[in-house]
Amino acid sequence: MSEVHSTSQEECCRGGIEALAGLIPIQLHLKKLLKQSCLRAVTLPSQHTLMSLLSAHNSKSTCPYSQFLALLTDAQSAWLRSPLLDTEASLLNLTEHFSPLHPKMCPGHRLLDNFPDRISFHPCDHSKESFCRLHLEALDHLCQWTSTDPSTLVVITDASVIPPRNMQAVSAVYFLRLGEQVSSSKAPTSRTTTLDAKLFVIRLGVTKATSFDIKYIILITDSLSAAGRAVNPRVHSSQAHSLAIIHALRQFFAKSPDQHIDFWDCSSNA
Repeated sequence: MSEVHSTSQEECCRGGIEALAGLIPIQLHLKKLLKQSCLRAVTLPSQHTLMSLLSAHNSKSTCPYSQFLALLTDAQSAWLRSPLLDTEASLLNLTEHFSPLHPKMCPGHRLLDNFPDRISFHPCDHSKESFCRLHLEALDHLCQWTSTDPSTLVVITDASVIPPRNMQAVSAVYFLRLGEQVSSSKAPTSRTTTLDAKLFVIRLGVTKATSFDIKYIILITDSLSAAGRAVNPRVHSSQAHSLAIIHALRQFFAKSPDQHIDFWDCSSNA
């Protein structure tokens, strides 16, 4: 009995230490790794061998292998223990699509490769208040200058995940030209992460802004991580938003060599 009591005390102590360190329990961590491994199959190209073993719904039109999962009977599926079954079950609940071999991912064809001088990022050093103040003053001066330039559009974006997590995120974007608001858009962003919600609102801002007759876009966001992901065509969460942004910017840059976009970091409360 004393050994059992000692073991339970050790488990409680270990659980408390994990909570203080911000670590999830090991069994939940293993479940997360398993889920990530299963979902990673959707990022594989259609030529991958694993695709030929999955069902027709998840095989990306790959020619099936002679012993792929769809040929198994219910009794065989119940008896079989394989990571393929976990992968198959995980992919059935996945609604997002990825393009692992998109043409715009090839070196020399990426947006930053073709238009390196048309896209700029202006991060804010939040380590010191003085740096933030100087950054905001520079942004204020820029916005004042754009209030007299009809060829410039200021796009202010923000998104938030409302607690509790079972509620939808909300995205909002405002468009200012000559110092006055000319348009705005608000949209629910489903149940998603904060980074994906901010990437979605950048998509709203860019696709709308490129439809205006302008040459210069100033996009203000509180997440430069989302802004960097916006012009990154590689496989990542909400890759479809990035591909839509890249397509819109590519068409925008093709109109004139003077057209460019700046991403400015600015916290929401500023």
